Amino acid sequence: MSIWNLDGLRRRIKATFRLWGLGATGIAPVLVPVPGGTIDAPERGDVVRRGPITVEGWLLFASGPATRIEVWLGDELLGRARLGLSRPDLADAAKQGAGAVAGFCLTADITEWPGEDGDATLRVVATGVADEHLELEPLRVRVEPSPRPPVLAPHSPLPLEPESAGEPRRRVLVYAHQLERGGAETFMVELACSLVKRGLAEVTVLTAINGPLKKRLEDAGVPVHASSPAPVDDLGSHLGRIDELTAWAQGRGFELALVNTASPFAVPGAELASRLGIPAVWFIHESFALPVLWKDFEPEVRVLAEAALDEAALAVFEAEATQRLHEHRIGSERCVTLPYALDFDAIEGERGAFSRAAAREATGVAADAEIVLCVGTIEPRKAQVPLAQAFDLIADRHPAAQIVFLGGRENPDTKLLEEWIDSLGRADRMRVVPVTADVNAWYGLSDLLVCASDIESLPRAVLEAMAWELPVVATSVFGLPELVKEGETGWLCEPGDTRALADALERALSTPKEDRIGMGRAARALVERNHALDSYVPELMELLDGLER
Repeated sequence: MSIWNLDGLRRRIKATFRLWGLGATGIAPVLVPVPGGTIDAPERGDVVRRGPITVEGWLLFASGPATRIEVWLGDELLGRARLGLSRPDLADAAKQGAGAVAGFCLTADITEWPGEDGDATLRVVATGVADEHLELEPLRVRVEPSPRPPVLAPHSPLPLEPESAGEPRRRVLVYAHQLERGGAETFMVELACSLVKRGLAEVTVLTAINGPLKKRLEDAGVPVHASSPAPVDDLGSHLGRIDELTAWAQGRGFELALVNTASPFAVPGAELASRLGIPAVWFIHESFALPVLWKDFEPEVRVLAEAALDEAALAVFEAEATQRLHEHRIGSERCVTLPYALDFDAIEGERGAFSRAAAREATGVAADAEIVLCVGTIEPRKAQVPLAQAFDLIADRHPAAQIVFLGGRENPDTKLLEEWIDSLGRADRMRVVPVTADVNAWYGLSDLLVCASDIESLPRAVLEAMAWELPVVATSVFGLPELVKEGETGWLCEPGDTRALADALERALSTPKEDRIGMGRAARALVERNHALDSYVPELMELLDGLER
């Protein structure tokens, strides 16, 4: 077990002892006072370095989990914490099992925190469902500068291979972080297949994690090589994996690399392009500050990642807001926004053969039910637990409404959501559906889509739902306000605020059905105008043609 994990375990044990009032003998538990909570990390007196800081703990009101939690360092708001996190140690601490979802967490970048180094006060301020307010006992921590990054010897790129005469198509290496079903993954698979179908490139996909999308690529004539994730916590192991990837790629004549996502799994793709001496185009989907996204990297590996980013020929974003987040680090001259694109021919083929009545019968959905659909892997970032709480707050006023969480897996996050739904007594109104390749059927049978995520760039599920003429309830994060216009194509609310989410659901479900249908048509018109694959590919190729080998 790593030191980091041991520290986390020690904090959790201490928190549990504080919670139950356990003494040295570990007997005579005392029920936690509600309202109440604790900050588990950092601890009082801890040194926090400028860079990513994680604040986590638990908080409960008598009415249930907090609906909003703000974290402050000195006079500076660091942000709203992620809500609804698992706390099995609190499962019996409050009514309806609310304690089990009472955890919160915020990871923020304090590199440019305006306060002075030295002692500072960390505060957590919460709001409850009945507008109660609670501030946990503040902590004094010590802010210190980040250590200087290590200096690594530069590597020399391999000599360029001679171009083959008479082959106008570009040989493209696509480095995919994974081939599981997801928005970023599906985007890159569709792009690779489109380049091959149009005869614009010879594409080979190299992926860190294999998955069901591999078959789709191979069916389109795109070869796939599955590797494994490069370690980011050990420099030697990391470099060894890059050496292996370089040996595999050498001699294949790649002229360009497309790197999908800036996640730790994808960073080696940019490093590989640098080793091969070819331009890298980095598709950055994440709206996290890079120090937060790469917080688990060893310092030496982070230096390599930053060097690869500095060498990238181009960074492509799907939302202008995401580009603004990153362009000060990358340089605006190497940044461009190309919003996600959809294959409308394929969508129209699906819609033309679709029967809403048959789809509802096949999935057990009543003909008169109003279906609110949430699409996405069940995980804390997608905020399905707070969404269930928000729906519970307004469900009695909308007896025909039901919510479907599409994205369940055999994992703890899905189990937590299912148990939370059961504890609310809403199992007849809330349903968790496993991940499926047939998402379109659910778009077609639903009445509106909800995206409750606390962070997103430009979710593909929202675009797809709008293409199916669904209006959208969404949090106003990054690229979502570029799609969802209040009262025109949907309804917006602040992220990390369960009450605001409930109010947005209330506005949506109170909107007459005829008006919702009109908003769905407006949503379709917007994405058809701005997000068609037929225009995306030529625009991207124009950018790629401008890159020097």
